Amino acid sequence: MPYSIILTAALVLLAAACQQDERDAQTQILPSSPVAATVNGTPIYERDIDAELAAMPESLQQFREDPQARSRILHTLVRRHVVSQKAAELGLDLDPTVRRRIEKARRQILIDAARSWQQSHMPAIGDAAIQAYYDQHPDEFTVPEQVHARHILVATRKQAQTILRKLRRKRSLFAAIAARQSLDDSNKSRGGDLNWFPRGVMVKAFENTAFSLDVNALSEPVKTKFGWHIIEVLGKRPASRKPLAEVRDEIISRLQQAQMQKWFNELEQEANISLMPPYDSSNVALSSSGKVQQ
Repeated sequence: MPYSIILTAALVLLAAACQQDERDAQTQILPSSPVAATVNGTPIYERDIDAELAAMPESLQQFREDPQARSRILHTLVRRHVVSQKAAELGLDLDPTVRRRIEKARRQILIDAARSWQQSHMPAIGDAAIQAYYDQHPDEFTVPEQVHARHILVATRKQAQTILRKLRRKRSLFAAIAARQSLDDSNKSRGGDLNWFPRGVMVKAFENTAFSLDVNALSEPVKTKFGWHIIEVLGKRPASRKPLAEVRDEIISRLQQAQMQKWFNELEQEANISLMPPYDSSNVALSSSGKVQQ
């Protein structure tokens, strides 16, 4: 795709994005940065252009120092300032609905900032904690028993029995017969191959037969609500547990989430929270953890 089309599309998305009131941003204490433009006395800095570019998809980061790209970003920022200043001049920021939206955006920005701050101050997850979680939650990392099977689905038992006789004489015909005669369009092009699946995926009669067969065995015709099946088991895997090395990052993420939730709960416990009618009834109350419970 041409560079100009990619950049223009990104800028359209940028211009349409919901933004915090630009005037609030000017009150923050930030490192010195050259002024790129002013709009009715309000400066737009080079760092503002950098921030917008940094928020774009990684595929566009190569244009970070491109003068044309920076110029287009600046034009978008200028227009954003002009329009937002006009909205303030018209008193639109005093509209109750607009004020609620501004406050909601401001609150979410603060929440994200608080979350980032807390993440940077949380203790690192050690090997002992990771091992303990792995040992205490075996079910979370267990891969259930699976079977690899293929099947041929037909409308009648007579058809199934005819096909079964052919397969018992020449098993290599299975894929060709499935492709030509099976009623299951989702896999007939693959010779009826259903790949690997655990219990609870297939209908009960099919599942029971598939898991009871030995590897390379053919089933008798099996009736389900879809018709009659001839099943061949191609492989079996017993239930197993993922190794710790494979799930280490997942465990760290879960423990970090638990630390964050604990911090949220502590903040709620420390806060002075009053529930007003009808939310102060016995049906809705704050739990000891600080969460609202039904």
